[in-house]
This record gives sequence, structure tokens and C-alpha cells, in this order.
Amino acid sequence: MKKDISFFMIGKENRQLKYEKALEYEIFRKREYGFMEDKICTSKCIFDVWWHIWLFSQRCGSLNQNARIHYFEPVKQFYNRAKIKLGDDENIILNNYWIGEKSGYSTILLNEEKTMQSSKYSSFLNTKGREVKSEFITLEKYLKENSITKIDVLKMDIEGMEFEVLSSRWDYEWEKIDNIVVEIHLLNEKFKSEWNQIFLKIKWIFWNIKIIDSWYCSEIFLLWAYKF
Repeated sequence: MKKDISFFMIGKENRQLKYEKALEYEIFRKREYGFMEDKICTSKCIFDVWWHIWLFSQRCGSLNQNARIHYFEPVKQFYNRAKIKLGDDENIILNNYWIGEKSGYSTILLNEEKTMQSSKYSSFLNTKGREVKSEFITLEKYLKENSITKIDVLKMDIEGMEFEVLSSRWDYEWEKIDNIVVEIHLLNEKFKSEWNQIFLKIKWIFWNIKIIDSWYCSEIFLLWAYKF
């Protein structure tokens, strides 16, 4: 019997819709980033580097209509949807690439059932990723090209690639950032062994650090580091 492909497509769309509704609940109702809303409300420049689709940028825009928000989405299909959702807001700059340790193109593993778990790495979080070629830019290059001298809030949820970004030797650029909030993913033993060194670097740059444990598993947690 020939399979009805449309049936499976509808099922996939419904799963994606439920997933997006769950993310919306986390950001707007549960207020996953509520611990730093005071900082968001007084910020002039916010960087939103991936996941939660466009919802974190949308939340920041609702809290602070004067903030300039730089949104980074490397996957074309989600970038196009973000343009529909956020395109009318002149304070949100949409970028169809990711912040990474090097500028250029690389492959990420897109998990189409749970997009938030897409990553450059295959892991217990992302076992079904489909290879997608995406563009990356370094923080240094982006700041220079856009004449940005200060970032009030840099948020990253990039499923393991935070290790590449945080360990990069961009000392001068880190001096321009007042707050970072990063979801840390200890995907394997290599990441766990590197974490202490990265933590010491962050502690040296940012004077105050808070760790917010995840309900999902002990290998994932939020790091909030700020200077004042």
C-alpha cells in the first residue's frame, strides 16, 4: 500500500506547533529568563544567539521597546519565519548566521522534531540531526562591521558551541559585554573536562556569576555572568 505522505507531514507540523507553544510558555509565562529582566529592561544593545526560535528577541522587545536587538538564526527556514514574526520591528536586526569561533560556512545537525536541540554536535540531545550547511561569523568581525562598542546582554543557547565561543581569544571584545547568559551543555567527557577552565576565564572577565540548574538534566544549566 502506498503511504499517504500528507498524513505524516500534518503530524510533523502539529508536533512542531506544540513544540513552539511549549517554548512560548517557557519564555513568556514561565519567564525562564525572569531573573535578569531588570537588566533587559535597561539595556540598549542585546544579542540573541539562537534557539527558542525568535521568542527571546520577541520577549526582550516587549520588555524594552528602546533596545536594539541583534538576532542570529543560521537555519534559513527559521530565519524566514523570524522575518515574518519580527520583520516589522525596526529595533530588531535579523542575521541569517551564527556567532562562532571562525567566520565562514560549517555544518550543523538540524533536529527537525525538536529544533532547540539542533547542534553542531551529535549527542544524547540530538541523535536525529540532518546535516545543514550554515554560515558563521566571529563576534569580533560582527562588532567591527556594525560599529558596536558595547553589548548590554549577550544571550547564547547554541547546544555545545558555547565552548568554542567562550574559549576564543577575543579578550578585547569580552570587555565590551556587561552581561552574558549562556545555556551550558556538558554533552560528553570532553566538554566536562574543559568546563573548569572556561569557568575560570568567565569569572576573571565578569565579576558576578550565578548558576541556574535545569529541570531537564544535570548536564545542562544556565550561566549568568555580569559585571555590576
